[in-house]
Amino acid sequence: MSAAIVREMAKYNETYTAHPPATTRFRDFPNEKAILILTCMDPRSNAYEFWNIGFGPGVLRNAGGRATEDALRSMRALSVFMANGKNTLGAVVVIHHKDCGLHHGPNFSDDFVRNKLAERVPERADEARKLWVGSFGDDVAASVREDMVIIMNDPWLPKDLDVLGYVHDSQTGKTEEVLLWNDKSPPKGQL
Repeated sequence: MSAAIVREMAKYNETYTAHPPATTRFRDFPNEKAILILTCMDPRSNAYEFWNIGFGPGVLRNAGGRATEDALRSMRALSVFMANGKNTLGAVVVIHHKDCGLHHGPNFSDDFVRNKLAERVPERADEARKLWVGSFGDDVAASVREDMVIIMNDPWLPKDLDVLGYVHDSQTGKTEEVLLWNDKSPPKGQL
């Protein structure tokens, strides 16, 4: 059933024609610092839509918009090869959203997911119970801050990288900036 839906969606490509700037070759990307948005894979959390973004910033999506090792891998790679290595990653924006599946209490907690995976593959249950899923409680801003700190502390990312955070309300579409510290600057020794 799911495969049939995907094949139906892919039929659109038979009549699709790429238009500039989508036809821009990678080597011709502008020589400017890149912006990357890390957000949830939930279709309601669509930064292209709620911020009216055109061609330019990349959007990296995963469950919860979390700063996982794979998300960091993508940031590191982009920081090296942007503009053929002539420039780097300038900003990462972390956006988590309200009503996310990763903050709906015990039914979608890390333990819940780990236990379901252990049931699915019993011979790897010990491994499944050690997995980090990234669930968070009702304080969405706290999870944004947690991921901002992870990104800021990554030794492989540029030292002058701007890291910003936002909470997206999936019901109203509005976003609100999340500050790490009240005065926007970290206390000495915090990073």
